[in-house]
Amino acid sequence: MGKDPDIRIDSNGNWFADGREISHPGIKRYFQRILDSEGEEIFLDDGRQRVKVRSEGFIFFVEAIRERPFKGKPWIWLVINDGTEEPLDVSSLRMLPDNSFVCRIKRGRFEAKFTLSSYWQLVEHIVEKDGRFFLKIGNELFPVGEEG
Repeated sequence: MGKDPDIRIDSNGNWFADGREISHPGIKRYFQRILDSEGEEIFLDDGRQRVKVRSEGFIFFVEAIRERPFKGKPWIWLVINDGTEEPLDVSSLRMLPDNSFVCRIKRGRFEAKFTLSSYWQLVEHIVEKDGRFFLKIGNELFPVGEEG
């Protein structure tokens, strides 16, 4: 059996295999779809082979947000850079010290960072009250976690 390839994702979300950049968008999306995690470790798992992935930053990015109902209520949906969409888990939304936003996706298994364009879409829903930030969806306010 041969040695597993060295798979790495840099801090900008670029993928590399054995030091060479993986630039084909279809391959990157496929890899994102077969990602799995176990504790802090990340793997590519296609059901036949499991290969460890080294990540230097975020693997997933929220490219845009959409406003549409979820469970009969107004909601925010995330457009993720792997071509999927999912409802925002408001309990996982956090603001980082540089004022960027991150949230948990994929049933809480991964963290995604909001791109600049999705950031500007999201801040239209952010309100400040008594020195704290909240996400407003419809008539509801959800606290935004902060890292200091």
